[in-house]
Amino acid sequence: MTLQQWKATCDKVTDEMLAHTRQFVTPLGTETERDVRLVGTGSYVSREARRVLLTCEHVAVVQPMHYRFHGCDDVFEHPGPWTMESHPVDAAFASISDPAWEACIHQAQPIPYQRFGPRHAPADRAELLFFRGFSGENARYAFGLHQTNGSGYATQEKENSGDDQIFELFWEPENIELTSQTSPEAAEEMKFEEAGGFSGSLVWNTRYIEVTRRGVQWTPEDAVVTGLLRRWDKDTRTLLAWRVEHLRAWLDAKGA
Repeated sequence: MTLQQWKATCDKVTDEMLAHTRQFVTPLGTETERDVRLVGTGSYVSREARRVLLTCEHVAVVQPMHYRFHGCDDVFEHPGPWTMESHPVDAAFASISDPAWEACIHQAQPIPYQRFGPRHAPADRAELLFFRGFSGENARYAFGLHQTNGSGYATQEKENSGDDQIFELFWEPENIELTSQTSPEAAEEMKFEEAGGFSGSLVWNTRYIEVTRRGVQWTPEDAVVTGLLRRWDKDTRTLLAWRVEHLRAWLDAKGA
């Protein structure tokens, strides 16, 4: 595959994953008498008859916590408790009841738990990984509304990094390229210098290389969750994600 072909592949996979994951995620924000701000990113997950909102503990610990549903402009405050555990776990979830889910007309959907991979194990080091989240630099408060624009990124795992708990993703803003489907308005407004706010985003193994090597047509439905994005390391210019096998074990132990 030539460099031009690889760039076209990255463009296609990113745009298709952007469309596919839009329904799963929500910005998580807080509001006080003095401040309105974005805190992080959350994802809706379904397992059997339960529906939960999943993020990081250092995000969920900020109260009050507000969330929304894709396709609805209303913002809701989560009234109930969170199940959470601080570092080194740094994960949290909250149940979303049927009345809460049906509070407005929306297009949000939860990620079926079956789409969480058994472990973080890309078939190839060059495999495309993807995450979608909400960065603080793209959130603003104006005219009585907290406006935040989500963004998605295809990236790769940094070679010879991480350990048995985490893996690291490249975060090099100067090398970010917009996809062909990015509108001129979005291209002008979008910033991608600061990764603050992406905490709580789920990282997907697109499995593009794995699937196409078998001669099969790839679709976003082939992607599986492979980690929970927890921290931005400015020194190494990477994003640190908790491996999905540990996330699954924690969710199982906590009864999610």
